[in-house]
Amino acid sequence: MPRRGAAATFRRGAAAVTRLSFVLPVRGGAGGAHSVVQEVAAMRDLGVEARILVNAANAEGFRENYARFDWVQDGGIGVFEGPQELGRLLAGEEVVVATTNTSAHSIAEATKTLRGPAFRTGYYVQDYEPLFYAEGSMEEAMALASFSLLRGCTYFAKSHWLVEMVQASHGHAAERVVPSIDHGLYRPSRRGQGGGEGATLRVVAMVRPSTPRRAPLRTLRLLGRLAAGEFGPVEAIGFGASEEDLAALGLVAPEGVALVGRLSQAGVAELLREADAFLDLSDYQAFGRTAAEAMACGCLPLAPLLGGSADFVEDGVSGFLADTTDEAAVDTALRRLLSLSEGERRRMRLAALDAVAGFTPVRAAISELRALGLG
Repeated sequence: MPRRGAAATFRRGAAAVTRLSFVLPVRGGAGGAHSVVQEVAAMRDLGVEARILVNAANAEGFRENYARFDWVQDGGIGVFEGPQELGRLLAGEEVVVATTNTSAHSIAEATKTLRGPAFRTGYYVQDYEPLFYAEGSMEEAMALASFSLLRGCTYFAKSHWLVEMVQASHGHAAERVVPSIDHGLYRPSRRGQGGGEGATLRVVAMVRPSTPRRAPLRTLRLLGRLAAGEFGPVEAIGFGASEEDLAALGLVAPEGVALVGRLSQAGVAELLREADAFLDLSDYQAFGRTAAEAMACGCLPLAPLLGGSADFVEDGVSGFLADTTDEAAVDTALRRLLSLSEGERRRMRLAALDAVAGFTPVRAAISELRALGLG
C-alpha cells in the first residue's frame, strides 16, 4: 500500500480543525515573526486552515514586510483593535496560539468577552521575554504572568534552552519543535569562497544599538579591531543599523567599518552569501536565527555559547561558540575561525550547511501541529 505524503496526512486532519490562529501583534521584520509567517505558510500548503491575527496598529507594516506571501494580502490575516474585536475573531476557533507575552494577555482578555469559548490554546515561546525588561518592572511582571494566563495551554519552543527556561521558571512542560529558516532566500552560492590562503576575509556582524542584550557596543568594538587589522587582513561590515541610527544614540562606527544599515531578509541573505564569517556577540540567543541563516548560506558563524545556538553549532566543526561576555574567549574563537586553511574552511562550510538543512518550514509546521495534537 503506498504511503501517504505529509500534505495528504494533514489535509485529512484539517477537516476537523476549521481554524488555527496565531496571535502576532507586531509589524514583523524580526526573527520571531519570520518564523511564524513562514510556518503558517507551510501549514496552509499542507491543507491546514491557519491564519495570523495582527493588531490594527501593526497591520499595514505587517503586510508590507510580508508582501511576498500572497495569502497575507488576501485574507490570511485578521486585524483587531482590542479585546472585543479579537474576541469576535476568536469565536468558533479550534486552536489559538500566543506568540508573545502581550498576545497571551490579549487572548486572555478576549476570552472574557466570549461565552464558553471552545478553543484550545498554545504558546509559541519565541524568546524568554522576562529577560527583556528591568527587574521588578511592570513589563517584567506582565511577561512573567503570561505563563499563567492560558489554562490547559500547550507550550512549545524551538531550542532546548527555551524549553528548559519554561520548565525551570514556570513548571510547564514544553515541547521542542523544529526551527525553520527560508532556504529559498538563505542558500549557498559560488560567491564568498575566499581568494586562497592569506586572502582578505569578509566578516559581517549584526549591530542593534537599541537592544542591549544584542551587545552593540561590544560588537562595534570588535568590528573596529577587525578593521584595524588586529586579526589579519579582514573586511569588517556591520548590518542592522545605519550611521544615523548610531548617531541618534550618541554612537559612531569605528574607522574602517562599513555599515550597510537595515536590510530586508533578501538583503541579509545576499550579504551572508558573500561573507566568510558571521559574528553574533549577543549576551545570549534564545534560538540564534541569523547564525543558522548564515550557515545555510555557507558562512561560518561565531555565536553565543549561552542559549539555543548550541543546538545546531558544533564548536570547531560547523562553526564556533564562545562566552560572548568574555573578550578573551571571543578573541580565541575568532582567531581560530580566521586562521582556518581553505581546506578546513571548506569542510566546515559543508558541515554548517548540513547542520541546518533540516530547518525547513514544512518540518517546523508538522512538528508544531503534532505538539498541538493536530497531527
